[in-house]
Amino acid sequence: MPEVLHVWLPVPVPGLDYLPPHGPLPLATAAGAPGAGGEGDWASVVPETAAEGVGRRVAVPWQGGLRVGWVAAVRRASAAEALDLRPAIAWIAGGPSLGAAVRAMVSAQAARCAVPIGVSVASFGATGLKGPWRHLLRRDPGAPVGLLGADGQRLADDGWHDAAAFDAELLDTWRRHGLLHERVEEDQVSDRRLVALRPADDTLAGAAREAQRRALAWLVDQGPCESAAALARDAAVPPGAARALVAKGFAGYLEVTRPPASVPWVTAAPFDADAPTGIGAATGSAGRRADDDAVATGLLISGGDARARWGATLPWLVDAVATGHQALLLVPEHGQAETLSRAAAQAVPTLRWGADLADDQRSAVAGELAAGTAALVVGTYPALALDLPGLVRVAVWDAASGSHKQLAGARSVGRRDALELARAAGAAWALVDPLATAELRAAGAGRELMLPRPKPRAALLDLRHERGWPLCAPLVRLLRQVAERGRQALLVVPRRGYAAALGCRSCGEVVMCPHCDLPLRWHARVERLRCHRCGVEAAAPDVCPACGAPDLAPRPGAGTEWVAEAVQGVVPTLSVLRWDRDQRDDPAPLLAGEPGVMVGTTAALRLPPLPDLALVALTAGDALHDHEDVRAEEGSLRTLLSLPDLASSGRRPLLVAQVHRPEHEVWRTWLADDLDAAVRAFIDRVMARRRALGYPPARHWARVQLTHRDRATAASAAHALAGRLTAAGLPEDDVLGPAPAPLARARGRFAFHVLVRADDEATLAARLAHVDSRPGGGVQVQVDVDPYDIETWLD
Repeated sequence: MPEVLHVWLPVPVPGLDYLPPHGPLPLATAAGAPGAGGEGDWASVVPETAAEGVGRRVAVPWQGGLRVGWVAAVRRASAAEALDLRPAIAWIAGGPSLGAAVRAMVSAQAARCAVPIGVSVASFGATGLKGPWRHLLRRDPGAPVGLLGADGQRLADDGWHDAAAFDAELLDTWRRHGLLHERVEEDQVSDRRLVALRPADDTLAGAAREAQRRALAWLVDQGPCESAAALARDAAVPPGAARALVAKGFAGYLEVTRPPASVPWVTAAPFDADAPTGIGAATGSAGRRADDDAVATGLLISGGDARARWGATLPWLVDAVATGHQALLLVPEHGQAETLSRAAAQAVPTLRWGADLADDQRSAVAGELAAGTAALVVGTYPALALDLPGLVRVAVWDAASGSHKQLAGARSVGRRDALELARAAGAAWALVDPLATAELRAAGAGRELMLPRPKPRAALLDLRHERGWPLCAPLVRLLRQVAERGRQALLVVPRRGYAAALGCRSCGEVVMCPHCDLPLRWHARVERLRCHRCGVEAAAPDVCPACGAPDLAPRPGAGTEWVAEAVQGVVPTLSVLRWDRDQRDDPAPLLAGEPGVMVGTTAALRLPPLPDLALVALTAGDALHDHEDVRAEEGSLRTLLSLPDLASSGRRPLLVAQVHRPEHEVWRTWLADDLDAAVRAFIDRVMARRRALGYPPARHWARVQLTHRDRATAASAAHALAGRLTAAGLPEDDVLGPAPAPLARARGRFAFHVLVRADDEATLAARLAHVDSRPGGGVQVQVDVDPYDIETWLD
């Protein structure tokens, strides 16, 4: 029975079956290729049999060209079935592979998130599958030239030819009949570089040309450089001397193959500006660490401040590398990957995996790790797909952060994928976060390590009784104290722009977006209205569109522009910077310790710690928990518990929040005398509510969003889906809706939601199988398993 390859491609399709490539091993340096070596050069880096190719890359025909994917499995098929399958084009020699644990994680994610396997493959970044590729072919030596037809005469010799010169359908026919040998390899990247073309001669003699001789000698000795200007700089000669070498033909510009990148090992740096050099190398600041015997079924580390949590986590990871194994630290933000990898490098060999690495650097890192090199890997979500044969420990930093939720593709949660990877690899795992949320506690950790939390210096400013907007009088006094003492302050604002809307004082209407059910935000600095959803811009109308009154003014929902303007008015001696999507001022002066105020959205919470931070203020604290997310209250408390980490010095900043509802349990918990006990009681209440209401983690949820440009059509499609689900036997209590989405229209499309829930992931996946992702008629369907915020529009 013939063998069949089951291939995962990074496109939104299920796994596809192909026959193995025809012919001998597709060697990367086969004879007859430009610059080729011998036929056996790469025999050790390609699979000798189809079964050995599991986890390796293979090129397959795809839409008139080729695609490269992973071989997920090999099976036997009947001869009749094999007749209907197309052959793969060629194995890809060397390069990364997809280990068994990673394949198990990807497969589990696709099943859990109800997406084709290709969506999950692409979600991890498809490292090693993107190319560019060079596709070469030659005639099978045993195939008569006459069988190839007129076009096949070009293959009469034994050399390799560029596949782009042949019709794709013709290639497919030849391939099906076994008439070709093919090879696909990564196209070598080249750069235009200045190189030495010939040695010095008598024309460069004399003292006047001494600089030219020195420049040429440098170029011969050091090799190609970027330009004549770079040569002049590096060889310490006048620019004219370098240009003269080009003019005289001693040097010239050629395309030079880029050399392989070296492995970019991380350079060590302290955790923050004031941390001791060896932080995390032994125990944390609280004197606690994660013991080996605590992680048989996982460990949950919470509480403390960031330095204490780091001190408890790092030794556990270091121990794995010290014994010759590999460890992975998953972080939600690229900035955290940079900071924590440099801190870890003080204690252990560390590699960072991030989108900012060049392709050749990623290849170097992946190759080093695939070889089993003992190291700690620190990275964001795509790091989960690295081949780590020595993986024994996986930690997730800020495990409850919403940034672990992927907003596109499979829309999975990185924390859950990391746990799946650890289980598949037989590795111990640890979840680390300021707050042991309900979902973290439900993850099944065998032990919880709760570090003591320092009581924050915190206060609420009750806007029901205080005057002033957007800065109440007590906050103004605090800002003036910051200015008088030459310190720093950070103000967190819930939105960018100047105001939440431009409204009419006469009738109360606001200026709305023509395409979305959202008000246009007023940006005073550029005097424009903008939709923060679809991006449409408009000038402010002269009169109210609803009543015609010339009485438009900013609504009270202050944005970063308004708050920054107000701050500058009360502390004119301080520099006031902004940090939001519209404007990101350079924070370098503040990071260097200069006095000033940073005004930003919650994005500012991800800036490096400020060295002289005296005040952190939330201008609209209630916005933290007032939105459609079952995790909103936990998330707001988690943010509050993290605020002290914004200061890098040992002095704790004063934390204040302007609120309208100071009696809310989030604020009462935050200000409790016994903070640790209050936090535990808060989470206990949250878990009890979740169980009573059937919310995660007590039950599993999925949101199905159906959209159309016609509201009635979208509603009809949503009702049809709900009816199909109940007709399939789902209990009515487990199908909620349909109902208009919280954002009922965006970019001209109307949205309805149907929520589906179940007791376990497998049942939820089975129920989602009844959802038609392409119902036709212009209806678009998006599925979000484990939704974090139902107000979020699914694109």
